[in-house]
Amino acid sequence: MGRLILLLLVAAGIAFLMPAPVVHHEASVEINADREKVWDALSDMRGWPRWIEEVDSVAFLSSQQQGTGTEVRLDGKFYQTFERVIRWEEYNRIDFAVSFKPSLTEDHVLRYMMTPQFDRVQVRVEEEYRMRGGYLGHAFDLMMFSRMREGFRGPALGYLKRLAETGVGMGQ
Repeated sequence: MGRLILLLLVAAGIAFLMPAPVVHHEASVEINADREKVWDALSDMRGWPRWIEEVDSVAFLSSQQQGTGTEVRLDGKFYQTFERVIRWEEYNRIDFAVSFKPSLTEDHVLRYMMTPQFDRVQVRVEEEYRMRGGYLGHAFDLMMFSRMREGFRGPALGYLKRLAETGVGMGQ
């Protein structure tokens, strides 16, 4: 019995020390609204609680509220998210460097990209990160973290679509 426990501890130690693989998620939606309406909803970070379920409130940590270098704290149900704009292409894309309290990931990037298509706009969100804690962290991602982050992807895009098309956000 003692050898089994020792073997499990060694295996857990190795799993913790091995770097976790990069995780990639993406989702997209076509929105039947003009590009300006979609961009206004997407780039208004103060209004994110209107279309992202996991965001209860937004606090700006930088003096600016738009553009590269903008920093925000998103307060949610399970954790605080800190996002810094690292790329801002008006009417096209916003990229964020993401961190959490507690610190769960590294090399975490979240991208919102817009592509006009005649009278519609396609919005795609991509998220890439590596869990801290090696393969043990990766197992946590597979069991829980990825599901908690889902609100920033699929469902949020549905609410963004509704907001841009009708002016009505989530829960209004």
